[in-house]
Amino acid sequence: MDNPTLLDLVAKGGYVIFILAFCSLLSVKVIIEKYITFKGITEKIITEFMGNIYNSLNAYELKEALFICKTSSWNWFVMRIKCPLANVVKYILENYKEPKDELEISAYNQLDKEIAKMEKGLGILATLGSVSPFIGLFGTVIGIIRSFNALTVNSTSNYTMVMSGIADALIATAAGLLVAVPAVMFYNYFMKRLKLSIPLYEEAIQKTLRLAKAYETGKQNEKV
Repeated sequence: MDNPTLLDLVAKGGYVIFILAFCSLLSVKVIIEKYITFKGITEKIITEFMGNIYNSLNAYELKEALFICKTSSWNWFVMRIKCPLANVVKYILENYKEPKDELEISAYNQLDKEIAKMEKGLGILATLGSVSPFIGLFGTVIGIIRSFNALTVNSTSNYTMVMSGIADALIATAAGLLVAVPAVMFYNYFMKRLKLSIPLYEEAIQKTLRLAKAYETGKQNEKV
């Protein structure tokens, strides 16, 4: 067949192709989920969210700031995106009466939890990027073994048949690379995005701590 269709290639690739097809679907699922999640850590969204928080705290409107933490979200097509920093800021504002050092440590622990949530699923991409080429290579090796076994059983010197079988077996290797390359690319992309967002988180935490303590001092002065 001069121009094989996709189904022809799948058939020739053997059962390994179906394993790789499952890996590909899993990879696409994780990529879409993480892409939506990571939309919430863009500099624009973080700056807008924290600007609203700062304005509320400067006006001594703690309840308003908490309300912003609970309700702030952004539209992206049909999805609603929430800034992961909201939970950290909300924790600080709910516990602003704690000693500053203890509150700072707790805030960073909360940040670690949010980062862990964002990292969830990225390990799947890393694993698929690592193992998919080997799964494809396994399918290729099996295909080559079958080709040479067929040559031995048929006792023929028809090398054309053997080369055709090897070419079909190499489809599995190509499929493995087709799954691995996007998985590795998106894994690196997401990890870079996460790494670049951390300084923004730390800056936001420090400023929120200062404003929360200023709010506490202001309230104490009002009582006096």
